[in-house]
Amino acid sequence: MSMFESYEQQFSSITADITARIGKIPNLTGTDKKTEVGVVQGNLDEAKELVDQMEIEIHDMASEQQPAATKKLKSYRSQLDTLQKEFRKAQIAVGNGIVARRELLGAEETHYSDDQRAQLLDNTETVDRTSRRLDEGKRIARETEEIGLEVIGNLHGQRETLEKSRHRLRETNEDLSKGSRIIRRISKRVVQHRIIIIVAALIILAVMGLIIFGIVKAKQK
Repeated sequence: MSMFESYEQQFSSITADITARIGKIPNLTGTDKKTEVGVVQGNLDEAKELVDQMEIEIHDMASEQQPAATKKLKSYRSQLDTLQKEFRKAQIAVGNGIVARRELLGAEETHYSDDQRAQLLDNTETVDRTSRRLDEGKRIARETEEIGLEVIGNLHGQRETLEKSRHRLRETNEDLSKGSRIIRRISKRVVQHRIIIIVAALIILAVMGLIIFGIVKAKQK
């Protein structure tokens, strides 16, 4: 079983427990209601953490598995949002038995309580919208961080490539310098050899000239 599937099972179990507890909250009062609300809130936080862990696992999946997992994750987020809304409504809702007791206190008090409940519901919806915006901001921040790390990694790789190219260029320049020095030495030796050949040729010509001159002079005598 993969980690993603394990998180799915835990999410399914905890959301079932949340649903059952939310149904009890309107019929509770005082300490019992406060305790149940605390348990549900803790379960909702744990469910949200499971969803975040599933999102992280998707990034490590093979590319062909990611679309199906992403679709499931979207469904789980929607389910979690629905449970959060139901939880907020349950906190301000009252059960049938509590309504009956309030009706004994008079219609005016009941009407005032309904107005308070409506105002509280508006406030919780505002908080919900703000929470979603914060979650969206966190998601964008995570994506931006991932992109930044990827860019830094690419830049590091490009830097290493440039360093290697620079090193190779230095080696090439050194080889060219050595080659130039060798060529200059060879050219110098070639010039020297030519001078020696020319001098030797002039000497030979001079000797031959003297020999010919001596032969001609001897015949004349």
